[in-house]
Formats: sequence, structure tokens, C-alpha cells
Amino acid sequence: MSQEFVLPRRRRRIRPYLDLTAMIDTVFNLLIFFAVASTLVGKPHTGMDLRLPKAATAVPVKDRVVIALKPGQPVQLNGSPVATEEIGAALNRLTGGDLEAQIVVMPDETVPYSDLVGALDQVRLADYHRIALAASPKPKPGQRRQ
Repeated sequence: MSQEFVLPRRRRRIRPYLDLTAMIDTVFNLLIFFAVASTLVGKPHTGMDLRLPKAATAVPVKDRVVIALKPGQPVQLNGSPVATEEIGAALNRLTGGDLEAQIVVMPDETVPYSDLVGALDQVRLADYHRIALAASPKPKPGQRRQ
């Protein structure tokens, strides 16, 4: 009797494969969602943090109606305090109703942007169209800011 040595048939091995593409896409989308959502949580949105620019060529303004805006103070119209809602009436008194008068708005760089827009709206509602924004001159190196 001859005994043959028979090799067992090689079975094809199926290698386990796990497709991670869908899971990676989902995790990435969740990461983006939570990153964006975390910027909106925890602080009230009162608007953009904006600093008004300074001009190197700014010069003092004379013979015009000047509206000065400073943080925490009432609006100053040629040096006199005025409520924001009464800017139009005060302008009419100062200019004698001349709608072609030059109105110069001088905001401090730390004034909230909403205060500046509110003052400009009141000037436009009073039908004044010659409106200019004035900037403070940049301090020279070594000079203190006023």
C-alpha cells in the first residue's frame, strides 16, 4: 500500500477589510461643526470689534459743524452735549436750516461702531448730505496720544 501524501487544498484566505472612509468623513464633519459652533457659544454677539483708522494727513477742521463721539459720553455737537435722537433738531438750529452745511463726524477710535452708525443715521434723517468722517492725526514716534 502506497500511501500518498496529499497536500491539503489551499483555501483562499479572505483578508478582513474595514472601509473607514465613511467614518472619517462623518468625524471630520462633526469636527467642523463643533469648531464653528464653539465660536458662537459663551459670548454675546454685539457686533464686530472695530477700530477706526488714524490718518497721517489729518488736519484740524474749522468753520463746520462738528459732531464728536467719545465712549461713555453724550454726543458733542460743536462742544455742546446732545442726545443722539436730537442730533437732527440741533443741526437745524446750528445751521439755520442750511442742508448744504458741512457736517464733520469725529469719532474716538474706541467708540462702538453702533454709536457711530446711530449718529450718522440721525444726520442723514435730518436730510444733511455733506457728511465727512474726520480722523485724529497719528502721533509721531515718542509723542504721547492725547
